[in-house]
Amino acid sequence: MRKIVALGVVVLVVVALWTTAWFWAASELRRQVAMLGEADGETAPRLTCGVFEVGGFPFRFDLECRDGMLVDQDRTYGIKGVRASVLIYSPSHAIFSAASPMTLANAFTGSESRIDFTSLEGSARLVAADPIRGLTGEGWRIARVSVQAEAITWNETIIGDLLQLEADHAEAHLIDMGERHDAEAGSAALAGFAKADGLTVPAFDVTDGNASLEVELTGLPDDLRVLAADPDPIRNWQRRDGVFRLVRFAGDQPAPAEMFEISGEARLGPSGLLAAQVTYRQKQVLDRLEGLMPPLQLAAIKGKPEADGSSGNTLTIVDGRMRLLTLDLLEIGPLF
Repeated sequence: MRKIVALGVVVLVVVALWTTAWFWAASELRRQVAMLGEADGETAPRLTCGVFEVGGFPFRFDLECRDGMLVDQDRTYGIKGVRASVLIYSPSHAIFSAASPMTLANAFTGSESRIDFTSLEGSARLVAADPIRGLTGEGWRIARVSVQAEAITWNETIIGDLLQLEADHAEAHLIDMGERHDAEAGSAALAGFAKADGLTVPAFDVTDGNASLEVELTGLPDDLRVLAADPDPIRNWQRRDGVFRLVRFAGDQPAPAEMFEISGEARLGPSGLLAAQVTYRQKQVLDRLEGLMPPLQLAAIKGKPEADGSSGNTLTIVDGRMRLLTLDLLEIGPLF
């Protein structure tokens, strides 16, 4: 009998401690969000929520911000609702969703726009934390971030709704390239993939198009805390021998039948000047430039025509100078 009573007391103590810890953590989350609302919006972004709730007791934290507003200098973002959930026993993994619409306003340019969608959800996961190596950055490296949305519409709203972009489906993913992680150097690499289907962009005469993007980025810090606090991230990326690789950027639409494919690689020199090589192939996309430049120059940019009507060429950038064959197209200054 005494053993049963003792076991019951232990269970009650554990439950009381767990409950106390959960509600303390929930109150701390509310305090942190309240502190974000006290920022000035200039030196640090200011986030306010019309309603902020914390739920999920006892094994989750479900955070919800309704009627939120984020102010970052001249830019103001309105958020109807954002939800995020984290399991207590798996704090490195979060799932999230957003409610439509989102609004954007820029006080400097005077632009205002609204993004509508039927659904937007995603997840973020860090490399599983190692309590022994935690101080070295293990556990603070992106493992995967994924976002997808359906039936997206982006309108400028200064005078009525002026369509800027529409897509049936869009998704984006960032994935850790574990085989390129260098723990001693503290560097990591990410692969990115994004695509949009049923794409309409009136400004570029795109209707029912498709676009996809594949990239790789090396030389990143393997600790997100280092990246967030880095006062000169581009210079330090160059010091880690970072490379941006455009594996493939492609798009097409059925009518008129247009397509393009671009690939390449870029890095920065010690003085911040860009060095890159970009190869592209296109069909009818560059025809839009007719009348805007001399025919011989346009023909050189298009490159050698193929039997299927496509053509392509290679751009090089050396010490910030962009060249195509013998043509100097652009000079790019140091990036740091």
